[in-house]
Amino acid sequence: MACVERAGGGAVWTELSRWASTTAGRRLAKTLLTAALLGVGLKLWARRRRHQRRQRWSQAGKDVVVLHQFERGTNMPNLSPFALKLETFLRMAKIQYVVDTEEPQGVRGKCPWITINGQELSDSELIMEYLTKHFNDPIPEQLTPAQHGLGRAVQVMLDEHTTLAVGRKRRILEQMGNSIDCFLKVYRSECVFKKLFVSLIKKKLYVRGMSEYSEEEALFFLYRELRALEDVMGDKPFLLADAPSTYDAAVFAELTQVLLGCAPEAERYVRENHAVLVGYHERMKAKYWPDWQQCRAD
Repeated sequence: MACVERAGGGAVWTELSRWASTTAGRRLAKTLLTAALLGVGLKLWARRRRHQRRQRWSQAGKDVVVLHQFERGTNMPNLSPFALKLETFLRMAKIQYVVDTEEPQGVRGKCPWITINGQELSDSELIMEYLTKHFNDPIPEQLTPAQHGLGRAVQVMLDEHTTLAVGRKRRILEQMGNSIDCFLKVYRSECVFKKLFVSLIKKKLYVRGMSEYSEEEALFFLYRELRALEDVMGDKPFLLADAPSTYDAAVFAELTQVLLGCAPEAERYVRENHAVLVGYHERMKAKYWPDWQQCRAD
């Protein structure tokens, strides 16, 4: 049996060798070789570009944060709530930073990420924790343990659930119909960018358990959590006290998405039913984003 298998294998190899010597075989071999060389060349070129960028970022200066994120939106500084949260935190903490949009996603595929003193960090919450320790609590907070617990619960609600409801509404149910104009003109192609972006968001929502909810159900979650947020805020000027805390960065970022980048009915609902949240958003914007118009794309 083994001899038969070897003989059969030899016959196949002989036939392949004969075909490889034909014009079609040589043409295919050249095509494959060209593709392999092109792939290697592109990889080396990408590695060189990556190295050059990191050399440039290292020259930003000691303790200067290089904030890597998506390009500016036309109606807000960033359509990623996590990027907007982190940039707001940097402003609240008065940490010097520069923005980079050449490489918006880090090694984990997350946006935003940062470079500081040659070190690369990703995930907005891990970054904020690191910077808080590195700069020795740059945002003065006089909160009780209970207030910290409440603030953390609100932040997790917004980052892990509210943002999914917003994503389900504006990017899947609306097919980005109301938010596509928030992107730069180069990204507004109906047939390329829109379909690709919606497909990526669908996968993320599926993994997180939000992919099958109807519009009514998505808005139910969104409006219920906005009510909870307003109940926590009460008559305080900021989320937990008379002075803002780290948790306010997440609140401001998510409210920005709802008011300016979700859907007209969502914005209308908030403005008609949540004057406290609207006033809070305007207060945070005036305090930390005086250059709001300059930080929007044309």
